Amino acid sequence: MAEDIVLNTNCKNRIKPKLIRDVKTEALLVFARTALERFFAKNENVELMKIGSIEDTKKIYKSLWDLKEKLEDVVVNVEYLLNLVQTAKRYAPLKKLAKYEEPLITYYDAMAKRIEFHIPKERVFMPEFLVLCTLSHWVIEEEKSVTLYPFLKDFDFLSLIEKYEVAALDKNEDKKNIVDIHRVSTDLIEILKKTKYKFNKDRVSKTRRKK
Repeated sequence: MAEDIVLNTNCKNRIKPKLIRDVKTEALLVFARTALERFFAKNENVELMKIGSIEDTKKIYKSLWDLKEKLEDVVVNVEYLLNLVQTAKRYAPLKKLAKYEEPLITYYDAMAKRIEFHIPKERVFMPEFLVLCTLSHWVIEEEKSVTLYPFLKDFDFLSLIEKYEVAALDKNEDKKNIVDIHRVSTDLIEILKKTKYKFNKDRVSKTRRKK
């Protein structure tokens, strides 16, 4: 089937939430996967920024790489959504799938637009740290259900965040960047919480039609 081909090239073991509230978690994970993939691809041939000791640096990037691989197995990235929307315009069988993905696209777009709003104001953008902060906020502070993604329960977000914060203590510029990204992550989570998806937006109510 066309739907299977589109999906399997991006995520072989995707976990698709059935409840709309869990789609918000999925949207955040789509953001996390996309950000981590782009971060590691961009830095593939350069030495990654040192964070604290050599041991801390290795632990941070190893943990982030492992998280990326787990996300790649169960969550799509934004390229899948973009390709789906564009292909559905030309290939009718994919229109139903594109419609099915609308809630996920709505929530992801809300966060993406907010990031675009913040990035020009950031002197140094650290996407990997933003991933840690947003996921930590969602999973730990907001206590959102991650039953579908149990590996998130075992991920030590706070320890890794602390390593970034400790490494930035003696550098005013780094400290400001850390504070800014914490602020951005809080704003992203608030936007995600407030964003709503309206089902059947074009459907006329039967009750209203009878009046």
